[in-house]
Amino acid sequence: MEKGERENVYKVYDIIASWFFKSRDTSLFEKSYLDDVISHLPADATFLDLGCGTGMPILKYFIDKKFNVTGVDASNQMLEIAKSNFPQIEFISQDMRMLNLNRKFNAIIAWHSFFHLPPSDQPAMFQRFEEHLKPDGILLFTSGVFFGEVWSVNGGEKLFHGSLDSGEYENLLKKHHFRVLKHKKNDPDCRDATVWMAKYIGGSALY
Repeated sequence: MEKGERENVYKVYDIIASWFFKSRDTSLFEKSYLDDVISHLPADATFLDLGCGTGMPILKYFIDKKFNVTGVDASNQMLEIAKSNFPQIEFISQDMRMLNLNRKFNAIIAWHSFFHLPPSDQPAMFQRFEEHLKPDGILLFTSGVFFGEVWSVNGGEKLFHGSLDSGEYENLLKKHHFRVLKHKKNDPDCRDATVWMAKYIGGSALY
């Protein structure tokens, strides 16, 4: 596997975009977490779907709830499908590691996207999260449980996944002024996803 495919997984998604769109489970097994995010936000909340892929099913869920949603992905092929699915929505082609939108959102969703970054690239993302969230905004992301790197096969192509350990995520969230609201490891009701939900509380006391 070439180094670039480890460091730039979006290039693999450019190859498997059509397969992914047809194969991605759209049964909304993530729904309980999405609803939990919504419960912490105002009725006119803005969402940033970071690593939005084709927009199915998560971005669509927030659109159906009448929220203002922006999608960001580094895979242009995935975004082409997303734009076809939701022509009324703003989509931005950008590597999340370079995220610089000069605006803030009520929520950032990085579901099964953030964990495609090499572990060495993940700590800097928490500054990006902080810069793009309004006070009391919610961050939802998935990770591994332990520090490490693994490969899976999707659509006949190898996909890289990386993770820090749980303690380091906790430290990064605290350093960047987040309060952990929920941390569920290998949730059996959510296809064994390890899920983090945190509130951005700015420079105020953490507890």
